[in-house]
Amino acid sequence: MEIKAKRFSEADIAIRVDWINNPLIHETMFFDVPASIENTEKWFNANISNKSRIDFSFFDDNDVCIAMGGFTGISKEHGNAEFYVMVNPILQGKGIGKKVSEWMYNYAFSVLKLHKIYLYTNADNEVAYHIYEKYNFKLEGILREHKSKNGVFQNRRFYGLLRSEWDSLDWKKECNEKL
Repeated sequence: MEIKAKRFSEADIAIRVDWINNPLIHETMFFDVPASIENTEKWFNANISNKSRIDFSFFDDNDVCIAMGGFTGISKEHGNAEFYVMVNPILQGKGIGKKVSEWMYNYAFSVLKLHKIYLYTNADNEVAYHIYEKYNFKLEGILREHKSKNGVFQNRRFYGLLRSEWDSLDWKKECNEKL
């Protein structure tokens, strides 16, 4: 399957709201639920000119939205940004997250020219952190009882991937799609 990336747009808001309200997404990520079209439109409009983030939507050959992701807290000064991705809940477990993530890692280092990308994941989300470790992300620490979800404090794992580590990977590819 080929993936097509584009900048997140107003046309993608309803899909984002639907996914965020799905337990397969919001149980492992920290969104305020229930999400609404109105609040997501406000979020979108507030971030249109925000240079410290970039959000993408990914589509398959049939123009079905298969994933969304992006980079937040982009710092040109420090050369880093936080990575996030979410896969269409009905398509999880089919390798889409892997394909989309590879595209995003390549975009971060070759287009955004970042030195480091990082992410947080719940300590009990073993599926997620094993995937990141396979992509050469290094565990940089565990933030103890860092976030509260449903009244329970959860540990968060903090991972980073440096440009030099990305440079040595066999799936690394220069990306020239400036979106």
